[in-house]
Order: sequence, then C-alpha cells, then structure tokens
Amino acid sequence: MLPQFWSCHRSPSFLFVVLLAAALGMTACGSSSSSNNNQTPPPPVTKNSTVQINIGDSPCDRVVAFVTNITSMMLNNSDGTSASVISSSTPFEIMRLADTMQPMNVLTIPQGTYTGASITMASMSATYMDPTSHSILQKTIAGPITTNVSFGQNMILGSTPMVLSFDMDMANSINIDGSGNVTLTPTFQTFMNNVDTASGADPENGMMEHLVGSVASTSGNNFGMSMMQSAQPLSFTTNSGTQFVNMGGMGIMSNGVLVMVDAMLQADGTILAQKVQWGMGNGGVMSDGIVANVTGAPPTQIGLVVQNGSGQGLMSSFFSNNVTINVGGSTVYGMNTDDMDMSNLPFTPTFDPSHIYPGERIRCFSSSGMGSGGMGGMGGGGMMGTLTASECDLAQQGFRGTVSNYSSSGGQATFTMTLASDCYFAVMTGASTVTVYQQPDTELYGLTSIANGQSVEVRGLMFNDSGTYRMVARRILTP
Repeated sequence: MLPQFWSCHRSPSFLFVVLLAAALGMTACGSSSSSNNNQTPPPPVTKNSTVQINIGDSPCDRVVAFVTNITSMMLNNSDGTSASVISSSTPFEIMRLADTMQPMNVLTIPQGTYTGASITMASMSATYMDPTSHSILQKTIAGPITTNVSFGQNMILGSTPMVLSFDMDMANSINIDGSGNVTLTPTFQTFMNNVDTASGADPENGMMEHLVGSVASTSGNNFGMSMMQSAQPLSFTTNSGTQFVNMGGMGIMSNGVLVMVDAMLQADGTILAQKVQWGMGNGGVMSDGIVANVTGAPPTQIGLVVQNGSGQGLMSSFFSNNVTINVGGSTVYGMNTDDMDMSNLPFTPTFDPSHIYPGERIRCFSSSGMGSGGMGGMGGGGMMGTLTASECDLAQQGFRGTVSNYSSSGGQATFTMTLASDCYFAVMTGASTVTVYQQPDTELYGLTSIANGQSVEVRGLMFNDSGTYRMVARRILTP
C-alpha cells in the first residue's frame, strides 16, 4: 500500500491552497509587467565618426599673405545641434595653401546630417603688392567677422570617416580699392568626400602634405606633432611602410624636434604617417614664405614675408610680417620635390644662391632660434626677427592665369600661363607670363583636359631659367 502523500485523492482544503497560490502568482506577474511598462527607456547611444576639416585657398593675384585668427568654427547638424571644430583662437595664413588643402583639425563628432558651418574670424591682416609703387604693404582688417556657410550638398556622416574642405575664394573675398583700403567678405566653397586611401594623392580625400611642426610626444610607433596653424596637435601612427628621411626612424624622435610629415587619414580614423622628414633639432626654427627682396650677389640677406613656420622664437604674430634670413657660404640649398615629377624636363631645374629672386616661395631652417631685429625696405609690415639659415629649400606655390600655346607630346605638355597684370609675382619679376610643364604625374583636379583660352590654377615649383620663368606643375585645377 502506497504512503498517503502519493494518494491521488486531494481534500477540498488542499485544492483551495493550490488555487490561491496560482492566483497570487498571476497577480505578481501582472504587477511586474505593469511596472516594466512604466520604466523610462534608456537614451539612444550616440555614434561618432572621424572628420578631417581642411582649409585651402584659391589665389588672389595681389595678395602675398593673408592671416586671420579663427576664434570659432561650428558645424551645424540638421537635428538642431552643432559640433565644435575650433573653440579657441587659432592662427591661419591662407595664401600658402593656394591650390591645395591642409587640415585645421581632425576630430570625432556625432554622426548625422550636417548642413553648414559658422566661422568667426578676427585679428585679420593682408600683405599685398601695390602695383603702382611696387611696394609690399600690410593692412589690418576690422573684425570680428562671422560667416555662415551653407553646404551646397549636405555632409551625411555615417560610420566611414569623411573629409570636409573649406576653400577660401580669396579673389572674391578681399577687395583693395585705389586708396589702399582693404575690406573682407569671406567667401568659401565646400567639398566633402569619404576617405579614399586607394586614390589618396588628393588632400580632398584625406591626404595631408607637407605638415610642418614640432614633435610633442612619442610612444612606441606613434608620435604627436604640434603645428602653429592647427586647432590641436595631431597624432600619427607609423608602420614598416613609413619612409623616414634624414633620420633613422622613431628611435631618433624626441620632443621639440622639427619635422615635415606627409600622412593619410585611414578608414579606422587613425592618421598614418607615410613620410617623416627631419627638419631641425630641438631649439631650432623653420620659416617659409615669399621672398620680398635679396641683398648681395651672392646673397647675404633675404627679406621674407612669413606664411608658415615652427620652432624656437617664432610666434603667430610673425605670419604675414617680415623676417630677415641671413645666408652665407655654409648655407645648403635644396628643392622640395616630394610628390613632384621632375623627369625629362627640357631645362635644368636649379635652386642655388644665384637663383634666389623676389616672388618665389622658400623654406629656411636654422639650428638656433629666431633672433630679434632685421633689415628694412619692405614697406608696410614691420620687421619681426632674424633667422640664420643652415638650409634653404625651394617650396611649392600657386598661381592662376590664362592658357595659350598648349602643346602635348608623349604624356608631357607645356603651355604659357598669362598672369594678371597686378599679380604680385608679375610686379616683382616683370614677367607677365610663365611657362608651365604638365608632367605625366601632374594631377588634374576638377578638369580632364586643358585648352587654350582656359582659366586655370597651377601649383608647383617655380624656376628662374636665365630670366625665363618656368613652373613644373604638381597640380592643375579649374578655378
């Protein structure tokens, strides 16, 4: 006989207990469900992506240098929010970027649809050529000026890093009247592209060319670089493909060393250094700009309108002002031919003491810092300092003009570019035309061919070949 607790017979009291328990269980479940429905849902997760913000310039003929402090730059999202690109005053000299781009900042911002930007500029000055007196003059421009830029095409930022470029149309932004009064109405064209490492020769696609600054930090295969014309230091990675020029690699890196970097923004948001070139050790200085005058033959001093620089004693107040470059028998001369096709030219490209002339752009290095004082005779801007150069290199610059005598053969072409009569280069040199060499590796941006009568902008290296000015083109663009 089975024990009683295995019996199938249940008393009424037992059934009541079971039903009561079931009812209580259902009530408990219902109460829990009601409580969950009343809970506040968690906020959505904000997704961020990397954006490289570039600035560049379409050249203005008379302007030698234009500098401004951008005090604020905001990107406007269609949801009513905004993202800050620049939140504290950052100096930028624009004319050095004629027909090219360099990053103002590389940062991470929320994904979304961006429709425009707001840019506030202050402490502006223009250094320009007076075509009548042939003097270089400098004028300040009242500010601040806030410009609202509407994107012709919205920037839709998803998971892929993007490049947003602001091209300041200097010719349509600045006005210089017959009395020398200078006014500014900033005009920007914008371009946006996904990062494209496959065709990364373009700064508009994430390429960063000839960034000059001082090493701010090192860690393993990574380093940070501070630039005077950047909203914040940029962080670079290196790998086995990184080319180190005049240096043995990361082992020689230390804080304060001056370097020039070519790099590419990657799909994961990092910046890969493709080339790192030693400039000068800690305590040195680099300055580049447009030659205003030359003293001596061979030269002993060069007057330079500063467009960029880094190092000991160089301050942002130097930009668009004048410094003196002391040169001598120990100064080494070179050419910045990086990314330039210099093959099969019908002349010998030369830059040495006998080929320094007003109007060309050079970059000079010194092992000691910037000194005070300097020579006079440049008009307008005051002398800011003196640099004793251990090396001077010919640097790229940009011009615009009209095409004639176009001739092409075997992948190489030449044409005559007629400059505007008030172009600072034409006034300084007396040359109204320049012979341009379009090489097989010359980049055409925004155009597929070149024809007589066409207006173009050309960036490259300018050479004085026995009084004939010849320019080897790195890029040719449509205005």
